[in-house]
Formats: sequence, structure tokens, C-alpha cells
Amino acid sequence: MALAYCILAHKNPAQVGRLLRAIAHPENICFLHYEKRAPRAEHAEVERLAKEIPGVYLLPSRPVLWGRFSQVGTQLEGMRRALECGRPWTHFITLTGQDFPLWPQARMIEKLAAAKDASYVSFFDPFATDYWKNVEERLGRFHLDSATLEWLLKFPGLGRWLRQICGWRDRMPSLPWVRRQLPEEFRYWGGSNHVILSRVAAAYIANDSNARRIVDWLKRSGHPDETVFQSTLLNGPLAGTVVNDDRRAILWEREGEPSPQTLRCADLPWLRGKAREEGKLFARKVDLMVDPKLMDELEGDL
Repeated sequence: MALAYCILAHKNPAQVGRLLRAIAHPENICFLHYEKRAPRAEHAEVERLAKEIPGVYLLPSRPVLWGRFSQVGTQLEGMRRALECGRPWTHFITLTGQDFPLWPQARMIEKLAAAKDASYVSFFDPFATDYWKNVEERLGRFHLDSATLEWLLKFPGLGRWLRQICGWRDRMPSLPWVRRQLPEEFRYWGGSNHVILSRVAAAYIANDSNARRIVDWLKRSGHPDETVFQSTLLNGPLAGTVVNDDRRAILWEREGEPSPQTLRCADLPWLRGKAREEGKLFARKVDLMVDPKLMDELEGDL
């Protein structure tokens, strides 16, 4: 038994290396993507890590834009590579460079293999709550996923002018004056991008024609990384196997914040106690530059 990982990272190769070693296991496989816009020296360090740590393979580096399909598209590429690799993994797990396991890999493999057909994906109905106040904005606009455009928008003057003329001042870039009808052929679900998918669920998302149609529709929606896994699985035959829990130990300063707190050593009693008791498998988020001792402690538990 084994696990398949897909890690998206954009900074701090030293921390990424510690994560890779923490999830290493003889049969595990990991597909790592490192942000194309990162410094060349960091890419050289990541290439060295991939050569040194067994089971680690680099995905082609590309710009990954926040809230756009480039993020989930890269994860889907890692998923397809994992399905083709021939390793006996039971679950496909998405991570960032700022996640860290709370259990040794042998124990984690054992826990997940006990329910090998279950997928752990947080989900909710965006139309039944005001958690996403801009749900129709997410769906109704044709969003643009262009690193070149993002680069232009950072230019003083030009970027401000483009945002003003295109109506993007407080919005993610989208085709001006173009509106899309809300989807009728599937039910739209939201949730976290941090997922643990059974092998059968990963194969369904990668290969099923209905799942691909949903993915294609969501490519130009806002924040498809928070909807693709939920909408494909919950509109398909595997809906009953999805557990509404991403198994991450996360602390939020306020509900609705776009980014969680950075964990510190003061959070260790919670991580080692209640978080583990609740079945959490990974801590998010950790930062070697903020509290290096926390990573030392978590490594010591593995």
C-alpha cells in the first residue's frame, strides 16, 4: 500500500525538502510543481531535491495564478501521472509547500487503507449560505488565466487603467461585458482545494466524460480550485463515498479569511491532541521562516 502526492510550491525550497522527506515512503510517489516565476537558484535546489529523494518527480514548471484554473489544472496533471505510474497507491493527496504531516507515513497509509474507497473533500452548497458572497460573480464571468496579463496589471498606471476600463478594480480579470448563464447540467459545489481522493475517485475525475465536461465548464469560472473536485464527485456515481472533511488541521483568525493562520509552537498541544483525535492528517500552514522550531517538533513526531 502507498500514497500518491501532488505538491504545489512557490517558495522556500528548504522547507519543501523537509516536507518531501517527511512524506517519503518506499512505495509512495510525489509529483512536485515549483512556480515558474520563482528565482532560478530555487529551481536548481528543487531539481537537486527531486534527484536525491526517491519517488519524487517534477512536473513541468508553469505560472500558477491564484484563483485560476492553472492551479487545479496542474493538480489534474499530477493526478494523471500518478494513475499512469503503476504504483499501488490507494489515495491521491494535494498539498502545498506549507503543509506538514501529523503522522508517520506507515500509520497514515494504514489509516487511509482502512477505507480505501473513501475520499476526504470538504464541501458546501454556495447557494445555501452566504459564505461566498460573490458566487454568481464566480460563475457568471469568463475569467482570464494569463500570466502575461497579470504581469501587465502590475505596471504602475497601465495596470490601474486596464482595471478601470475593464471593470476589474475589485475583481479577478475576466472578459469585459461577457456574462455566462449559470450551469444547468450539474449542481455547483464549493469547498477546499486540499483533498484526499481515493484511487477510484481520481480515475473517475481523470477519465470520465461527464467529469471532464464539468471540469471544462469550470475552467473559466472564478476559483475553480475550490469547486472542481467537489462538483465532479458530488454530481457523479461516487458522491456517497465523499466524506465532508479535508483532514487538515487549520486555524482561522476569522471565518471567511482567504488565508489561515501560520501555526506556531504554541499550537503544538492542539495539533498533538484535539487535531489528531479528530482524525486530522496534515497541519496547515507552517512556515520555516516564522517558527522553525515547530517543524523540528513535528518532524520529531514522525
